[in-house]
Amino acid sequence: MLTRLQIKGYKCLDDCELALRPLTLLSGPNASGKSTVIQAILVVLSGFDQKNHSYLKEVTRPFSQFEDVYCRYSNAHEIQIDIDAENVQYAAVMNRSGLETTLSPDAAPPEYEESLFYLSAGRSGPEELSEINRDLHIGQHGQFALGLLEQRKDKPVHSALIHPEAHANTLKAQLAWWLSFIAGVETEARTEKVTAATVKTTFQTGGLENISPFNTGAGNSFLLKLLIMCLTAKPGDLLLIENPEIHLHPGAQSRLGCLLAFITARGVQAVVETHCEHLMSRIRYEIYTRQLSAGDAVIHYKPGVQAPFETFHINQGGHFCDRDGHEKPFPSGFFDSTLAELLEMG
Repeated sequence: MLTRLQIKGYKCLDDCELALRPLTLLSGPNASGKSTVIQAILVVLSGFDQKNHSYLKEVTRPFSQFEDVYCRYSNAHEIQIDIDAENVQYAAVMNRSGLETTLSPDAAPPEYEESLFYLSAGRSGPEELSEINRDLHIGQHGQFALGLLEQRKDKPVHSALIHPEAHANTLKAQLAWWLSFIAGVETEARTEKVTAATVKTTFQTGGLENISPFNTGAGNSFLLKLLIMCLTAKPGDLLLIENPEIHLHPGAQSRLGCLLAFITARGVQAVVETHCEHLMSRIRYEIYTRQLSAGDAVIHYKPGVQAPFETFHINQGGHFCDRDGHEKPFPSGFFDSTLAELLEMG
C-alpha cells in the first residue's frame, strides 16, 4: 500500500507532496496536473526490473524523457520522485543522463499487470473482437480485458471481493451484478473464443440477447473493461485509473463510487483521476453509511496548472475537512458550477 508521494521538478509539479490512501481521488480542471501524479508513480516503478518490464517501459515512454517532462516553470535541472509504501521506499532521479532508481533493501516493487494495473483515459471502447494476450491481463487501454474475461469467467473472484447479492462467486456472475447495478438495467456481457487468440463479445440487456457492443450504449463497453480490472484484482494490488466515469450517465457515475468504495475497503488500493462530482459525492455517502472508513479516502484538488494541490479529507459525517478534522468548503466552481444559473432560473 503506497502512503506518500513526493514530486520535484516533474512537468507542472515543481514541489508537491501528497498523502496516499486506499482510495485517492485526484480532481481539478483539465490540464492542471492530475494525470502527472499517476505518470510519476508509473515512471518510478518502471525503473525496476520485473516480469513485464518492457511493457511498462513502453507505457511510460511518452512521459519519461527528461527534455519533455522537466518543470519549465522552475527550469528544473533534475526531477526527483519518492514514493513511500508500508516499510518500503522507492526513489527516482531523472536528468539528461537518464533515470536512476533505488529501492529499500530486500524489497520488491509491484509488477506491472500482476499487482500493478493502469487504465488510461485513452482506453478502447466498443469492440466485437478482442485479443487474448498471454503476458498482459488488461493493458493500458483495456484492450486485453475481454480476453481475460473469457479465460477467467467461470473462476471465482478473490474471496474478499465477492458481492453477496450476485448469484454466484464466479467472475461472470459478479461482473453481471456490478454491470447491472451501475448501469441501472439488467445487463450481462458474454464472451466466446473464436480462435486461440481472439474473443467475441456480445451483451444481453433489456431482455434482448446477442447485442453487438456497437448496438448498445458505449458506456457499457467502457464500464465493462473497468469492472474486469477491478474484479480480477486482489487485496494488495494497486490500480491507477484515469476518468473511470467515461461515457456513463450521472446515476451510473454515482454508483461507480460504490464499486471504488467496495474494492478499497477490502484491501485494493486505487489512485483515481476524475472530473466527476457525482462519483465524489457518492464516495462521501459511502463513508457516511460506513461502507468505507473515513481515514481510507483522500481527495487532492488542483485548481490550476501552477497552483498547488489542495487536500480534502472526508469525516465520518460525509463532510469535507482538513487533516485535523475541521470542516471546510470545497473550492468554488466544481460542485457549485451551475448553482448561480439554477438560482437565477428560480
